[in-house]
Amino acid sequence: MTDENSSEFDMFEDVRRRLVEFLVTEGRERLDAEKIALYVVQGLREMPRFVKMLAESRSHTRAEIRSTLMLVLENASALEKARAILLQLDEANAG
Repeated sequence: MTDENSSEFDMFEDVRRRLVEFLVTEGRERLDAEKIALYVVQGLREMPRFVKMLAESRSHTRAEIRSTLMLVLENASALEKARAILLQLDEANAG
């Protein structure tokens, strides 16, 4: 986890909870919805920091930017996991 402040943590937690509720209202099982939401939030967590860092690129070193980019790319695999769960569930419901 990064050194995000508490308001960022609260925002991501709120996003996770809202996504869970959305997925449940869409007919997903709560456990699946929790997994999907967790993966989505994990995949997005570094993005605001990265965008801010690029917007302020003159105040950050190349090493800092590269390091944050690597975190974004590493966490992108979590989005793929969320996608795979959704596709698997959709296929199971269709068949």
